[in-house]
Amino acid sequence: MIKEIESYIVRNYNELQTICLKITKHSQWSDDLLQDVLCQLYEKETINIKTLDDASIKFYIVRCLTNNWYSKTSPFFRKVMRESTLYNELGDVSNIATENNEEQHILMDTLEQEFMNLNWFHKDVFSRFMVLGSLKKVSDDTTIPYTSIKRYVKEAKNEIKLNTFKKIKDE
Repeated sequence: MIKEIESYIVRNYNELQTICLKITKHSQWSDDLLQDVLCQLYEKETINIKTLDDASIKFYIVRCLTNNWYSKTSPFFRKVMRESTLYNELGDVSNIATENNEEQHILMDTLEQEFMNLNWFHKDVFSRFMVLGSLKKVSDDTTIPYTSIKRYVKEAKNEIKLNTFKKIKDE
């Protein structure tokens, strides 16, 4: 890694933490994001920054933080965030206000139960999607066309959402 960037990080680490908190809107993942981006910078052999002044280094790091936080194809998302997407993508159900931890556990158990109630094919395709992280990888892995995989994953998500919402509404 370029010495100027390394010295900038050492001098301004607290400021980078504050910036990362703002980017993530005070998420529990902010420290993980910062560490992951800094590790990515250390692993890079070349960095394309035209001038190595503090402003350009800061812009470069902030841009890396932003890209890693918002992109679903970023290394950070693949390593950390992908595992929680089952619950995040079920927005209609997971946004239901819960008053205590017990209700949250009931919701998660219901989601998992509905996943287990899927037919074997949808469960298999959806599981592969969750593990591999992209429709393209599932398509390559199974030799099923991409558009079909996309439809099967959407059907599985919708079925989980619908059945979970019905169960919660009935209770």
